[in-house]
Amino acid sequence: MKRKWIQKMTALTLVFGLAVSMVGCGGKEAAAEPASPVPEGEETPKTEEPQTDETASKEKIKIVIIPKLVHEFYNLVLDGANLAVDELKAEGKEVEIIWSAPTTADTVEQTEKLEAAIALNPDYIAISVIDGESCRSLMEQAKEAGIKVIAFDTDFENSPADAFVGCSTDAQYESGKLAADKLVEMIGKEEGKLAMLTGSPDAENHILFSGGFRDRIKEEYPGYEIVTEQADNDDKEKATQLTEAILAQYPDIDGIFGGDGSAGVGAAIALEAAVKAGQIQDKQVYISNYCLMPDPEESLRSGYLSCVIDYSPYWIGYYLTQIAAAEVFDGIALKDVPLQFDVVTLDTLDTYDYSATMKDIEYWNQ
Repeated sequence: MKRKWIQKMTALTLVFGLAVSMVGCGGKEAAAEPASPVPEGEETPKTEEPQTDETASKEKIKIVIIPKLVHEFYNLVLDGANLAVDELKAEGKEVEIIWSAPTTADTVEQTEKLEAAIALNPDYIAISVIDGESCRSLMEQAKEAGIKVIAFDTDFENSPADAFVGCSTDAQYESGKLAADKLVEMIGKEEGKLAMLTGSPDAENHILFSGGFRDRIKEEYPGYEIVTEQADNDDKEKATQLTEAILAQYPDIDGIFGGDGSAGVGAAIALEAAVKAGQIQDKQVYISNYCLMPDPEESLRSGYLSCVIDYSPYWIGYYLTQIAAAEVFDGIALKDVPLQFDVVTLDTLDTYDYSATMKDIEYWNQ
């Protein structure tokens, strides 16, 4: 049942108003209203006992998915999960997805989402952790309650998760090196000045991306100086503002590392404005970004974003759903699904096919 879909696609229109039982995408969940007193003379209404392992039906499973924030990247994760749901339904396997996205990449809000997810008693919780240590005890609490935990996109050392779907921590670190090599290659000089947009300070994967880039420049390119590092919090508008300040302060800058899915896009917006205003020369500054999505693709085609270090959020959502279903319906134990990084430039954009990196990844079909 191998598939050969390409990763590059137009983002689907998402409907975040899911079923009433679902956790909302934006904002914190409302506190539960206390039960109304039973009027005198009436019987107390009966309530259903929660299902146990012995009584639970295997005709349907429930997965709560908790991303880091409301973002184009995670919208694609949801698209991929919904594709898996449709495929599984055609096989007679019913999966319910409950989407619970923090409004921003806020550790406190995400832990609140995780607490609320545990209270729902789903079969699985899939979470892209912002800060591993903040989530560790709650992940362990979920497992103690009999809920399987799948980490996706971001993993952390000694994570209690039962499986991980995404690029490994080693691969994430190496991807920063890949970005460094590509930017220096595109700049085409033996020395220069670089700036870093480092994403969210607490995000485990952003720390690894930036660490790999920083170390590679220091070790392999002594002629290059990193003149500033700024946290954009995976926010396109903030990345734009930060880049405007960087270009004003360092008009001789040669490259900007975008350490998340928004940084390079925001930087490209600021660069385009600076070039058109005559502040920066055209083709002077090269910019990287993570993950090929509609916004980065548009930036690549504009010529102001230079390269994308790609991995697929769409297939992350697809695979986390499939491995949960395979365990419940087919008895196939959870395993990690390791995705790979690749580089996309304007020259390779129209022929790029992420599925070429996904050979033999579907262990449940082997």
